[in-house]
Amino acid sequence: MDFINNLNAAAKVAIGLVIAENMYNIISMDEPGYKTGREALDSCWKWLEGEKIDADDLCNYIDSEDFVDVADFANKEKDVQKQYAWYSVLDAVSYTTYQAYKKEKRDFVPQVIEVIEVIDDETLRILGENAIESGYFNIESLNNVKKYLLENYSLNHNIENYNYIKRGSLPLF
Repeated sequence: MDFINNLNAAAKVAIGLVIAENMYNIISMDEPGYKTGREALDSCWKWLEGEKIDADDLCNYIDSEDFVDVADFANKEKDVQKQYAWYSVLDAVSYTTYQAYKKEKRDFVPQVIEVIEVIDDETLRILGENAIESGYFNIESLNNVKKYLLENYSLNHNIENYNYIKRGSLPLF
């Protein structure tokens, strides 16, 4: 996953979301929390596509006052394989939230972003490693997305402008 060093911020978010989407297929629609996880991923995609979604709104999917959030479902999950799926979603949403706060140039971010873990590019590497370790994700399936992002959203392109990425433009597997 060292290739992420060559991607701009939007492409990094896309990689995390692609992995999380693939892993989220393990969670069935009738399980507790499915709707929350689905909403969290959809909101992250919408943010990546340029819709007006605040970083605080994304952060609410990580840590909400009513404990109906991705972190809560990840922590409560007993099935090891489903834990991988929930933590993939948690990492992808956390990373998207991190980038959203950076884009908003906020001086202060909610404590959950700083306390739960340090959210940075290493989060994406761990996300990829955990997904592969789960046995439900093969890094080779990521190659088309990787190639597309490196060709279109690398640091060699204009990094001064934040590039939006449409979910439908990605060669998803």
